Amino acid sequence: MKISGNNSWTVVFLLLLCVGMLQGCGSESEEKSPEAKQSSQPVKQGKTTSNDASGKTAQSSEKASDSSSKDTEQKYVDGIPYDVFFDRPLQIAADGTMLADNKSASTATPDKTPEKMTEQTPESSTNKGAQTAASWDKYISEEMLQGEIKRIRNKLNSKLNSVGNFNRELLSIQIDAATLAALAAIVPDHSGKFTWKEKAKYVRDFATEIAAAAENRGRPAFEKAEKPFLNIIEILDGGTPAELPDAEDKADFSDAADRNLLMKNIKEKQDWIRTTISGESELKSNQEDLLPKVALLAALGKVTSQEDYVFADEENYQKYCKDLIEGSLMMTEATKEEDYTKFEKGFALFNKSCNDCHPEYLNN
Repeated sequence: MKISGNNSWTVVFLLLLCVGMLQGCGSESEEKSPEAKQSSQPVKQGKTTSNDASGKTAQSSEKASDSSSKDTEQKYVDGIPYDVFFDRPLQIAADGTMLADNKSASTATPDKTPEKMTEQTPESSTNKGAQTAASWDKYISEEMLQGEIKRIRNKLNSKLNSVGNFNRELLSIQIDAATLAALAAIVPDHSGKFTWKEKAKYVRDFATEIAAAAENRGRPAFEKAEKPFLNIIEILDGGTPAELPDAEDKADFSDAADRNLLMKNIKEKQDWIRTTISGESELKSNQEDLLPKVALLAALGKVTSQEDYVFADEENYQKYCKDLIEGSLMMTEATKEEDYTKFEKGFALFNKSCNDCHPEYLNN
């Protein structure tokens, strides 16, 4: 069929019109459904309901109020969520307080929070030493302690100057040496200003050696006692022996001084008082000799009450020691005051403690 020029243009126009109509239909068919439109639009992010602080998400691009932004904004410290840090880290580290972390959903909260552990502050060595010194001062003064040590030194000097004197005075040497060992053990804890206080441990141990050596007669035993005694003299005179053995700063009184020997010393003082002080006139005339004796009784009573001695953990034993000490202290006060009535009362308490104690504990 022949198409004229005019008709050909008409045909082209109709073809273009059909193509345009077909494209319009295609675009209409591809139009999204309401559900698809809704899903394709940006969704506003709301607040999470999780207890976990790490579950919080960023807010939507819509502007919120300043207060709302501050409440929901996540904080970081060097990339670590701020919520993991304790509110009081220094205090927690210092006192060991355990805190329940309510921010972490993965950690179970205990029913009861453990009580805070409180560390007991131990008594300082300075305070403890001061209390010990004060207690020994109560039983024997520095003057009396110095005087008694000097008297024992002079007595031992006369008994250790020859083998013959040594052999004749064995028991007396043992008693004096044991007493010196006990008094030397007191010195470090006494408030007195002893020039040899730091070396008192050597005097204590040397005196113990003398008492042990005097258990036997003869030159070998004498020489065993003589050498430590010469060392004691040098220390008491302010010197330092060339060779000093190792010595513990503190030692049990029971290791340093045999209790039976101390009790023999107490018995000697008891007998002297009973036979010498019978009234007010004797108390006054013998005051100078009496005062150091009753002061020594109080100190030895305290020594024998120390817990390291056998039976010292028994109530009766401690009661007897307590009565002995109180009676001795009363006699000390009465001697200073020249009060015979008070002295007699103190001696009666002291004497009764000995009489009650010996049947139960003597030689046991």
